Order: sequence, then structure tokens, then C-alpha cells
Amino acid sequence: MINSIINIFHTQAQQHKSLKAFYYGRNYELGSGKDLYPLLWLEDPLTGYSRGNVFSNSVNFSILLLPDKEHTVAEVQSLAFSIGLNIIERIKKQGDELGVSIQPDWSYLTLSNYYDDNACGCRFTVNFTQANMQNLCLIDEQFDNGKQFEVANLLKSFDVSPANTCEVFTDKFPVFDLKTRR
Repeated sequence: MINSIINIFHTQAQQHKSLKAFYYGRNYELGSGKDLYPLLWLEDPLTGYSRGNVFSNSVNFSILLLPDKEHTVAEVQSLAFSIGLNIIERIKKQGDELGVSIQPDWSYLTLSNYYDDNACGCRFTVNFTQANMQNLCLIDEQFDNGKQFEVANLLKSFDVSPANTCEVFTDKFPVFDLKTRR
């Protein structure tokens, strides 16, 4: 399901004529100076909860551009809002095909001087529902009632009875003789 959400936004970004890049990651990765603008940034983490056989998901994505001498911050934010609105409406339009239904309670937040490269734009929070795609007939195949966890050794084993009388143990704990008093 996580991949399907990422793929929905990746496809929208890839097919939108104004966008040059798509990224999925944490916010602290923004503004690295190596990003292509304009871009769609889908924020990690994605959130959701289950209501019966339907998942209610919430995602945050940002449309970011770099302002220049010809375009003010407000003009760039307005363009970013328009691009984000295009994406939301297209997902609504393709909802049956994508298997999602956008809820009418989405919101936006304008961004300016965002992170190190001073990008501007809009951040959208979109809520949508998605059917539970788990095949319930296969649940029992995912479990083994007799399974036991493997027990890991805490220390590497080494031979304590060497073949010759002069053996160097490389796995032995070091002995320190540190003076603690004068």
C-alpha cells in the first residue's frame, strides 16, 4: 500500500508539464542545493488508520519553486498552489482507476525561504481513503505456528585448547593496566 501511495504522486509529478522532479523523503533532506525545481516533495512519514476494510490516509506534499528577479514570492506561491490543485483534482478524477478517494478536507500552507535554498511554494495536506487490498484468504499462509526465533550467540566462539603451545587469540578481550592512583 505504501508503494501505491508513492507511485500515485510520482506519476502525477512525472506527467505534470511544469514539474521537473519528484522526491519522497524526510523534510530535513530538502534544500540540499542539488534539487531540480520546480518539484513535488512527498513527505515521509505517511500516516493513516484503518476503519473496517478502508484505510484513511493523510499525506503532505509540497510544490516548490525558486523565486527569481522576474517572479515575486507571492507569484511563485500562486503558481505552486495552482500546480498542487491540478494534482489534487487529477487524483480525484482518476480516483476509481487509482483506487483512492480524496476527501474534501484538504488544506494548504504557503512556504517562503524554505530550507537552505530559499525555495517558495505551497505545502498540501490531503486526506484520502483506500480499500484494504489484503487478500484475507492468504492470511494463514503468512504464519507458522511452530516457528521459533533463532538464538544469537553473544560472544564469538574461539578455540580454548590450541593445537600448538604458542597461540595468539585475536578474539580475546584486551587487558588494560591503567593506574587510577598516584
